[in-house]
Amino acid sequence: MKPTLLLFSLLFSTIMLAQDAERNILRGAVVYRDVKVTGVNIVNNTTSKGTTTNKKGEFEILAKKDDILIFSSVQYTIKEIVITDKIIENNRLVVEVKEKVEALDEVVISPENRDKFLDFQEEEIVKYKDYQFADDRYSEVRNEALSQMEFRGANVLGLVGMLVNAIFKGSGKNKEKPKAIYERTSFNEVRYRYKDEFFTDNLGIPEDKISAFLYYCDDQMPSEDIFLEKNEFLMIDFMVKHSKEYLNLKETKN
Repeated sequence: MKPTLLLFSLLFSTIMLAQDAERNILRGAVVYRDVKVTGVNIVNNTTSKGTTTNKKGEFEILAKKDDILIFSSVQYTIKEIVITDKIIENNRLVVEVKEKVEALDEVVISPENRDKFLDFQEEEIVKYKDYQFADDRYSEVRNEALSQMEFRGANVLGLVGMLVNAIFKGSGKNKEKPKAIYERTSFNEVRYRYKDEFFTDNLGIPEDKISAFLYYCDDQMPSEDIFLEKNEFLMIDFMVKHSKEYLNLKETKN
């Protein structure tokens, strides 16, 4: 029995060697969208011998006419190539593979599943109804800056309005500027820069008390720099703040 098995093995090996002797080394490459692919398995289905593409996406395999080469990979679809005389003559085979597309399992929603899904959605809504989500790009834009902006006791928009009224005084009669009471700049000169309505309407100072109010501001003045043109907004804010103090002081005395 053993001699027979040994003889059969030798005969099979001889046949296989004879088949390999009939084949030549075929060189080639595997590409996907003009890019060489590594790790693709190539099997000669006729001889059951195979190889794999190297780091350059190239391979070598024994083949002859009518052999069938099978190219397979996890990422790409299986491809079969039948060896022809032209391929043998060129001794070059470039195989282009296609990407494998995984089909998703079909999902069937029955009336029962639909009800369960809706129940789940309702539970989730109840669960998160009191949760405060952060604003995103779809959230309504809120201008909290204008609604909360207070500048040292005076509304900023009101101050801007006063500043505009002060700059554009209108075409009323210009008051003749008297001689300066002080040698230095004082709030008394401010009266000749703005109309009386600026003090009465915006600051609430009675017309007959405007001069007294400006003298009061002189006593509280932090620095003459407040009269500089670049500090006009600060000067108006200063008068807004001290107009309230002045009016409160007058009420207390009365």
